[in-house]
Amino acid sequence: MNTLRHSRLLKTLAALVVCAAAPIASADITVLQMAPLTGPYGGIGWHMQVGAQVAVADLNARGGIAGQKVKLVTASQEPGDVSKQLRPLIDKNAPAALLGLMGEDSVQQLLDSRLLDDTGLALVGPRVGASSLASGSKQLFLTRPSFSFEVARVLKHLSTSGMKNVGVVYEDNGFGREAWTAASSEAGVLGIKLNGVSYLAGSAQVDQAVSKMLASGPQAIVLASQTAGAAAFIQRYRAQGGTAQLATLSYVEGSHLARIIGKKASHGVAVLEAAPNTLNESVPLVREFRTIYKKYGPNDVEPTQAMMESYVAARTLFEGLRRAGGARAKLPAAMASIDRFDLGGINVSFAGTRRTGVEFAEMAVIDRQGRVIR
Repeated sequence: MNTLRHSRLLKTLAALVVCAAAPIASADITVLQMAPLTGPYGGIGWHMQVGAQVAVADLNARGGIAGQKVKLVTASQEPGDVSKQLRPLIDKNAPAALLGLMGEDSVQQLLDSRLLDDTGLALVGPRVGASSLASGSKQLFLTRPSFSFEVARVLKHLSTSGMKNVGVVYEDNGFGREAWTAASSEAGVLGIKLNGVSYLAGSAQVDQAVSKMLASGPQAIVLASQTAGAAAFIQRYRAQGGTAQLATLSYVEGSHLARIIGKKASHGVAVLEAAPNTLNESVPLVREFRTIYKKYGPNDVEPTQAMMESYVAARTLFEGLRRAGGARAKLPAAMASIDRFDLGGINVSFAGTRRTGVEFAEMAVIDRQGRVIR
């Protein structure tokens, strides 16, 4: 998305939130969202913002929570210490909850800082999947599956298709390393021969990974990366004659991938999705989301999986806030009371000590038109 268009859409959405918030009384329930809005992950961060904004706009149009409107404040997540970025924002906005945040390393740093403990805040729906984080705090609530769950699903799909020689290309960060560890463990169970290579996280420095995969000749390659890294790898791998089946974990936004590298290069890439496909209107949640998106979303951008994931996180948070009466101090216990909550085709459960509330993952594929279809 070009800078001018991105800026225009952000202004449009900002105006939308202001309009939606016009009748809000002083007793707003403030939700503080943090997402990367610049840099290599800025595109995904913007989609996270849009997903939350349309959810909030719809909620407020229906009366809010216990008669109170929800005010969404979105801040850009920058490189470095996220707890230092969040502290002044929390002091300024006095939020009832935190929403979003991206990256295992950032969330782990936040947990280590004990900011959640100090403030009593719950963090809902960060874009992470590391299993280790799920037990890191009673105030952390994950709304996407673990990487172990995703990797097992992808490798089982490949194994069932007769592919027993598989490469894994992964980012050298907490996300990528956990995906590689999970793949190594699952491969033994499925009788898969695995060959892995890492590359610098947050970069497109994938030439070494391309060379290694071309030399080893796997039947399939799993990409444990963000969209930008996956795009660079696929483009260069296929340009040099690579023919393996390519599959990505859910961090890759399939529709965005197709726009970056083109319909021809992206055709046939399998994409794991951590929320129902936005084109699958047989799912009630998808019908609901698309209806709301038509009212409150940007009219020249098709809804994406990252938006859907953020919408799921926001809807889950709203249920917790409803149970807590909008009170920050009551929210962690209220979130933990959510058990088999049906969003319309996807269930959320944090019962007991469970902190990964969603176990949903399905395979899709990019078609000749650049659409991600099941």
